[in-house]
Amino acid sequence: MLTARCLTPSGLDELAAALSQLTSGGRLLAGGTDLVRAMVHDRWEPDVLVDLSGVAGLAGVRRHWRRLHVGAMTTFAVLERDELVRRYLPSLARAAGGVGAVQTRNLATIGGNVANASPCADSVPVLLALDATAEVMGADGELRERAIEQVVVGDGQNGLGRDEAIIGFWLPLPGPDRRDAFVKVGPRTTVAVARLSIAAAVESSGGVIGDARVALGAVGDTAFRAAEIEQMLRGRPADAETAAAFAEACAAAVRRSIPGRPSLPYKERLAAGVAADIWHALGFGS
Repeated sequence: MLTARCLTPSGLDELAAALSQLTSGGRLLAGGTDLVRAMVHDRWEPDVLVDLSGVAGLAGVRRHWRRLHVGAMTTFAVLERDELVRRYLPSLARAAGGVGAVQTRNLATIGGNVANASPCADSVPVLLALDATAEVMGADGELRERAIEQVVVGDGQNGLGRDEAIIGFWLPLPGPDRRDAFVKVGPRTTVAVARLSIAAAVESSGGVIGDARVALGAVGDTAFRAAEIEQMLRGRPADAETAAAFAEACAAAVRRSIPGRPSLPYKERLAAGVAADIWHALGFGS
C-alpha cells in the first residue's frame, strides 16, 4: 500500500510549492515506467511523491521562433507522430518510436527518460546531437536552461537539485543543409534496450561536410558527444573514404570509453556497423 504523501500540482506555481516540499527521499512522478517498477520490484517507497501529470503546459510540442519546445511530459508515442518533430527533427521521432513497447511509449515521457539518466536512454544521445537544452524549474519558480551534459551526469545520476524539475527541452530548428539520424542496436528487433546507439546531426553543402555533432549512447556511464569524430568529419567530402574514417572513429570512441571491459570487442565492431547505418540514414550513400 502506498503511504507516501502525494502532491498533485495543477500549474507551475503549485509545482514550485510542491518542489519546496521534496525531501531526500522524495521523487517526481512522470510516466512512471521506471519509478513504479522500482517501487514494486525493489519494494521501495518515497516519502513524498509529486505527480506531474496534472501540471498544465508540460506536454506537447510547439514552435517558438527558431526553436521547438518539447514539454517534459510529452510521451514518446506523441513524439513519434508529431508533425513538427517528424519534419524538423527526424532523429528524435525515430528514437521515440524505438522506446520499449507501444504500451511503454504511451506512458513514458522524454523528461523522465532524461532525468532517469540511464546509459542506454534513447533520447539522450539524440538531444546531445541536436544541441538541445533542458528547461529546469526550481522551488523559486524561476526557469533556467541547462546543457544536457549538466543534467545527465552519470549512470542513473542527474545533476538536478532536490527541489528542481525538468519542464521541457528547447531544440534549435535546423538550417536547410542539415540532416540528422539515429540508429540503435539491441538484443532483438523490437522492445529492445540499446546495446549501442549513435545520433548524428550533420550540415552538408556541395558534397562537403560542414558542422557535425555526433553522440554515442549505451557505451560507458552516460551518453556523450564525440569531439574527435566531429572534428574529423568537418571539411571532408561526404564520400566512401570519409564513411570508412567515420566508422573507424566510432570504433575508436568506444575503445576510449570502455577500455578493458569484456564487452569492448563486441561493441567496437558494433560501433563500426552502426556508423555505416548512420551514414546511409544521413543520405550520403557509401
